[in-house]
Amino acid sequence: MVQPFVHAKPLQALKLGAILGVLGFGIAGVAGLFPDGGLDSLLIIAFFPMILALVVGTETLLAGYRLARADDSRGRLRSRPFYTAIRVLEVVATIGAPGTFYVLIVEVGSEVAGPGAIGLLLYGVGFGLLAFGAVVLRTLVEYYDHRQNRSTSGHIRDRNDISD
Repeated sequence: MVQPFVHAKPLQALKLGAILGVLGFGIAGVAGLFPDGGLDSLLIIAFFPMILALVVGTETLLAGYRLARADDSRGRLRSRPFYTAIRVLEVVATIGAPGTFYVLIVEVGSEVAGPGAIGLLLYGVGFGLLAFGAVVLRTLVEYYDHRQNRSTSGHIRDRNDISD
């Protein structure tokens, strides 16, 4: 059941696997399974979305390029408004969340020490979880479309390749 989805959407499966791995590491760290007291786990949860933002940004640029080259780009966006909204949410959350965290670090990072820095880290964890949630939501929509045997991305529709 899941195996064909992994073959049809390897990038979605890879993003989901990476998120689950990071969250698993984070939960194990916070639960005290590592000797650092969970700090490394929180750092990874806070900073991994920056890597995820690069992947989603590149994916979006490629999809935008393919959409611009398609025959009826407006019709494609209007035919699937829910999917388009989920894609936009994923892009805004995965690029905006680490961007906001970076701005917070630059603006107030040097002024806080000790407990304030931990509080800033917790903001990063919250933004990271927001980005993870957006990617998981997109993956669930892709999986649902795959199960319905509909062509969303990764297939040829109307003789134009719109794969991601």
